[in-house]
Amino acid sequence: MGTWNFPFLLTFNPLTNIIAAGNCVLVKPSEIAPHCSAVIAKIILESLDQRYYRVLEGKSKVAISLNKQKFDMFIFTGSTQKGKLVAEAAAKNLVPCLLELGGKSPAIVDIDADSTFAAKKLLVGKLANFGQVCMAPDYVLCHESKVESFMTALRT
Repeated sequence: MGTWNFPFLLTFNPLTNIIAAGNCVLVKPSEIAPHCSAVIAKIILESLDQRYYRVLEGKSKVAISLNKQKFDMFIFTGSTQKGKLVAEAAAKNLVPCLLELGGKSPAIVDIDADSTFAAKKLLVGKLANFGQVCMAPDYVLCHESKVESFMTALRT
């Protein structure tokens, strides 16, 4: 089940590994990125043997229906809320699932940190893909002796 924020990377990266391992795949691209979903479907339909590799587009009802099936494994990237639904549905059929869920990632600025360097790296991490990255820092744990210099570095 694909994701909307990195629809190609987080669909084709696992797909290539699954194919390399000799498995069949049913891909469900994210309905939140319909144009990307259409391109993903076109690539798979035109490039891969449909006996082994399929695409199923659609809204959340399609995902819910898929989760009720007895596949060998589910791979899902998305929110914690949706991940719980996927895990619950998979558990009913004892289907293992691999979940990559968004989190609340801290950035740590310790006493030995270079405030300017830390601020630049934090902003790159937070602003990549407009902040829509599961490991984007959401808050900073900053040593009290570094707060002023770190805040100044963030502003410049």
